[in-house]
Amino acid sequence: MASTARSGFPARTNSRLDAFLRRHLAPEVYDAVRAYEPCIVLSDAEKYTFKYVVLSDRLIYLTENPPKSIRRVVALRDVVAIDLIADYPEFLNLPDREINQHIRIVYSTVLKKECEKSKGVGKFLFSFHHSNANKKVKQDSNGPSFWRRKDSRSPDKSSLRSHQENGMPFKDSTPCPSDFPSEIPVRVDGNRNEIRSGNSLLASPIHSSCSLEKEESELHLYVISGTSSIFLHLKSSWNNYIIRATLSQESPSSSEHCHIIGNPKPYRSEEKIKHFSQLKSELFLQDNTLREILCVVTELRVAAQKNFILKRLFWKTSELFYFLVNKLHEYLPESRNKTTLHNKSQRVNELAACIEIIQTLGLMFRETEIESSRLSTLAAKKGTLFNLLVILISKPNVPKSCFLFNAQQPSDSTSAEMSFDAQLQKLILEYMDKATALFYEILLAFQQGNLGLGSTKLAVSWMMSSLQSCPPMMVFVASIIKQVVDGLSASLQLLTPCQAVLLYQRLYILKSCLQYSKALAERIRNDHSEEFRYFICMPALEKRLPVWYPITEPTTQLCHEVLQLINMQNVRGD
Repeated sequence: MASTARSGFPARTNSRLDAFLRRHLAPEVYDAVRAYEPCIVLSDAEKYTFKYVVLSDRLIYLTENPPKSIRRVVALRDVVAIDLIADYPEFLNLPDREINQHIRIVYSTVLKKECEKSKGVGKFLFSFHHSNANKKVKQDSNGPSFWRRKDSRSPDKSSLRSHQENGMPFKDSTPCPSDFPSEIPVRVDGNRNEIRSGNSLLASPIHSSCSLEKEESELHLYVISGTSSIFLHLKSSWNNYIIRATLSQESPSSSEHCHIIGNPKPYRSEEKIKHFSQLKSELFLQDNTLREILCVVTELRVAAQKNFILKRLFWKTSELFYFLVNKLHEYLPESRNKTTLHNKSQRVNELAACIEIIQTLGLMFRETEIESSRLSTLAAKKGTLFNLLVILISKPNVPKSCFLFNAQQPSDSTSAEMSFDAQLQKLILEYMDKATALFYEILLAFQQGNLGLGSTKLAVSWMMSSLQSCPPMMVFVASIIKQVVDGLSASLQLLTPCQAVLLYQRLYILKSCLQYSKALAERIRNDHSEEFRYFICMPALEKRLPVWYPITEPTTQLCHEVLQLINMQNVRGD
């Protein structure tokens, strides 16, 4: 564990604090704790007190050092900005000032609404005020850019300030907030100004008669360490929450933010561990068919979506990761089964299974950056990871002709082949989306900088320099640019939540290519100048992205950064 700590990734090594958290947090909340770090805290309720900050997937907690009680101070849904301030606090001694990380978390605490009551106008309100990030921050060249947004949701009536003041310990079940937009089925008719919930017309975001007033509070964390990665984890958790909150608007009824109404089954970690072991055993059976593998992988993905502990178990050993990557390699970009070269039906089954595997791998990468076992797995065999990257950037091969043994007449054969062609085309498009999402997750892992243990390093510069010489890479980048163009110029319809997240991920990939590969940056500028001049622009983005999506403002900021890099004459060296 010491080597992990030296790499800058805070493992849960404080046995006393860990035992305390296990006792005072609900099991599902405890399992979702991402990291903790000792720091000096300054806020409305804290005056330079030495405490532990504890980060989960949805909340930021504080507890004493040594721990006596725990209370939440900030919900990630209320965060407006997370900045790393470049200053030298006078209250610290000189040596500590040099290694200090001053983290400022700005969050919304009050929303006053004064609305005129009118018939047919709902009470569902949005706030669309944009604000720029504070300029006095340290830019992390290896990490994802951070941004500042105004939250579009009102806090609960019992505001976070009250939790700050009373300091009462509690068991947090993190209920589904009733002021959360994703919980309300929303459809947009034609333009950005008319929003409907069910059959009723809601207040127009622009022409609303309501005046909104918010109050912002700040939480300052002074981490006396030059190697702590708590700032990275704060940004990652916030970014992950933004993506989850956006995707939850796709299907509000199945939102992962809501708990089951009624009497849900008790959360028991030992049951999840047993279930995982069973799935793992079934997956490694020697005589498994492709269909059986698909069923087990699907069950694993669904279980991991519901319980974070399965993600930890997935990375505890490297066996499953290697197994799934090798399974992909059997079928992508071309099937090793030679009979599939002329059998479209079999190729449909193979692509469906590969899509499920890629989706499962993407889920296992999400929000597991603190897992030391994941770092060990990724650093141990670069060859396996590189093979996965090549698979993701390569378009799957499909048969050009097929043999249909059950067709009775030529017309039946032609009709069936057209059906398989349509299925294959649909699967390839889905594959490209899932591959892009997984590529983005792996890129995030590399963006963290030193992922290795000891002298082994995996950095984004290695990833890009390795891929830029692969023939499929430029085709992959070109397809991403085309998809961005299609998304921004296709029609006047707004992007769905899933499309909005994919747009963000594609822009993030483009930004990384422009930043870390001179060869790719030059090709992008030379081959796609017209796309960035006429189609990928801020006005087109603003017309297509709904302003109430949580991911809209970070996507806007990201697009702005990509356009700046496109216009640069020289790319920053690695």
